[in-house]
Amino acid sequence: MSSTRPRRWLILIGAVACLPLTGCAERPATTQGVYIHLLYFIILTLALVVFVGVEGMLLYSIIRYRRRAGDDSEPPQRYGSTRSIALFFLIGAALVAILFPYGEQVLALVQQKPTPIETINIQGSQWQWSAVYPNEGIATSGKSFVRSLVIDVPIGEPVHIHLISNDVMHELFVPNFFFMRNAMPGFANDFTWTPTRLGTFNGQCAEFCGLGHARMTLVVRVVTDEAFLAWVQQQREALLKLTCPPTSGNSLHVTAKDISWNTNCLAVFPGEPVSLAVTNLDAGIDHNFAIWNGVDQKHQFFATGKFSGVATNSFTIATLPPGKYYFQCNVHGPAMSGVFIVGSPKRGGG
Repeated sequence: MSSTRPRRWLILIGAVACLPLTGCAERPATTQGVYIHLLYFIILTLALVVFVGVEGMLLYSIIRYRRRAGDDSEPPQRYGSTRSIALFFLIGAALVAILFPYGEQVLALVQQKPTPIETINIQGSQWQWSAVYPNEGIATSGKSFVRSLVIDVPIGEPVHIHLISNDVMHELFVPNFFFMRNAMPGFANDFTWTPTRLGTFNGQCAEFCGLGHARMTLVVRVVTDEAFLAWVQQQREALLKLTCPPTSGNSLHVTAKDISWNTNCLAVFPGEPVSLAVTNLDAGIDHNFAIWNGVDQKHQFFATGKFSGVATNSFTIATLPPGKYYFQCNVHGPAMSGVFIVGSPKRGGG
């Protein structure tokens, strides 16, 4: 028994010593994260001062006023004084006077919106993230229960994020960025990241948004300017390479299932209207079909109304000039998108 007691004490001491490590965080990967990280340490320091003071007074009182051997008398009964109450409030006021101005300064620094080098529109929907780079004319998306959204951002450059939700409330959280922000339906949240460290950083939805919440993830890759430009070029080339033959009779039928279209390429002959049938097989989920000028979505040429599944509706698309267009479900964005080609009969829509 005597040999096991020191071991138990060592285990206990080791566990207590390791307890503070559970709150350790990695080095921030953005300029804004550095400000927030420093604020955490200031709060921790002030909390430590209060903890040491309170615990010190408690230990002092336990030792100083402990019952002595052979002394069974009733100890003197003392009550609070005006001095002790004043001291209590003065200490609290001093802590707040230190913390509040610095907290406001950090908030102002984090909320700053410097002129961005890049803009990304990030959209949350059950249960995936999608992203559009309007300046670059490209889009990328995750897929519920299949893959995470992966976005690239250049190092050392301000990146403006325009965050929205098309259904319920979500929350964009990237732990290494020391940052989370709500994606709310009907209200856009705008903020700026300035990445300072190369690497791959995992993120997730931090607001319970339904049964697939735990799988609603994303990956932010901070890369060099050269690597970012190469990635953008690769995405553009992949979009331009999409081609398909026009449908005879200019009659199209698209099907939405599991928050995806059955195709990412549609082609029709020019010079005549298009008959379109849209089937929604996602029970209780709204979809629609819209045609835009491109991924930047500066001009919408056609859009159906939203309707829930299971249902099929028919529409007519007016004649469009020859060219490549972008189609999507406006409810789920790039997660349900593709290329709409109005081509030449001789070239087969290429």
